[in-house]
Amino acid sequence: MNREPSAYPVAPAPEAAARPARWPGRRFLVAIAVLVLLVAGLAAANFSQGPRLASAEINLGASVLRGNPRLLLTANQALAEVAASQVTVSPAIEVSTTVTDRELTVRFVGILRYNTRYTVTVTDVASTTRDATSTLEHEFTTPDSDIYALQRDSRVDDAGAKRPDTVRRTTLQGRGDGDIVFGAPRIQQYAVLENHLAAVTLADDDTAGLEVVSFAGGANVQVPVPGAGAIENLVSSPSKYLIAYAFTSAPGAEGRRYDRTPFVYDLTEHSGLPAEVTGVGGLPMTVMDLAFVPDSATLVVQNDGQSLFLVDPRGDAELTPLGEHAAMRGFVPGTRALVVADPDQLSTIDLVDGAGTTLDLAPSLLDGSADPGKLVLLSEQGRYARLFLQGTVDIDQPASLIAVTDADDSGVAFTPASESSRVRDFCVSPNGQYLAVETIPAAALGDGYPTLPAFSGMTTTLIDLDRGTSNRSVSGFLPHWCG
Repeated sequence: MNREPSAYPVAPAPEAAARPARWPGRRFLVAIAVLVLLVAGLAAANFSQGPRLASAEINLGASVLRGNPRLLLTANQALAEVAASQVTVSPAIEVSTTVTDRELTVRFVGILRYNTRYTVTVTDVASTTRDATSTLEHEFTTPDSDIYALQRDSRVDDAGAKRPDTVRRTTLQGRGDGDIVFGAPRIQQYAVLENHLAAVTLADDDTAGLEVVSFAGGANVQVPVPGAGAIENLVSSPSKYLIAYAFTSAPGAEGRRYDRTPFVYDLTEHSGLPAEVTGVGGLPMTVMDLAFVPDSATLVVQNDGQSLFLVDPRGDAELTPLGEHAAMRGFVPGTRALVVADPDQLSTIDLVDGAGTTLDLAPSLLDGSADPGKLVLLSEQGRYARLFLQGTVDIDQPASLIAVTDADDSGVAFTPASESSRVRDFCVSPNGQYLAVETIPAAALGDGYPTLPAFSGMTTTLIDLDRGTSNRSVSGFLPHWCG
């Protein structure tokens, strides 16, 4: 038998060499199994999670100017109903809620504070398809507010000319008196719009002119007036590009005689001409007062017979009567509730639905010891600020105090830094957070302006009504909140 090795020997395949043909399939199956388990785990985890916040939206600028702003929270799932009791806001403010599919609307009752960080937390939020709940949270910070004031300057320069009066702009968080946005030899008053400033200026003979200044630059616009005369009660509707005022002809002026005749000037009107606001039957009207309804083009006018009317100068200009009242006292902050005064009562007229409400105000702690003066309503719940003059022993004139009162409490919110200084006027900010108080120093001299006379050295102090602090003041008077 031939036992010699073959010329072409075949070596037996080692065991390890045969395995690679089977392992790739096994590894693939294992990987697929792992992925399936992961996907199943993620799906189970996702199904067991409550809704999550996808986005949040709020108009921050409007939140400190208009009542009842809203925060829109959008979740990643359709939401079950959410009660207002599930929502916590810091700083605290009452809210209401509505749900539409994935959107939760949180509506704040009232108006928000300037320069404030708000945290909104919604607990036990459930979807319409799952049992799991979660907590949604969102933070936002409200904006600062511009502060304008008029500074009159009776000094003369080296050439003997009077130094110009100026309107300055700063902010609540700013320092000093801010930047000059308008200057003229004699400024009677001004009104602020979103991107413009309107100012009444006086010539040497005390006749009035009306200028509009753009904050973006460019030439000032001289608004046509009926002739030589006086302009009073300049007011504005900032978001609607409207100003209104009353014009009176100067003695001896030729042509038609105007007697506190109301006009409206529309900055967007191509004609560039003011429009007269007429009375019943299109007859000329004499007004005691006028004011724009907040954030609207509608004007409230009070004629010389004490009758109040609503009129839309951009519409049909028809008059809607509001009854007779002794005086207008502005609007409740954050609302369209007009405050009106009569000899025996104070009331509000809701210009949304026309409802009237007689106010039963709680007594102030100063009622029995000081003489009451101007009253400003701070809320529809009857909170108010009032100026009092109280007799003193050390000085000849009474001391000025402003008390804030509501149904539960009454306290002094402001007294001038010097007992010899006195309060000339005050008003409330559009969101009801601050009082702006004009004070006159003891040694002040009158400036002799024929309309809205003022005094040298006047300052405006800003009082935070909720915190009881007054750590911000600016030189000048007529803060734009009081316009």
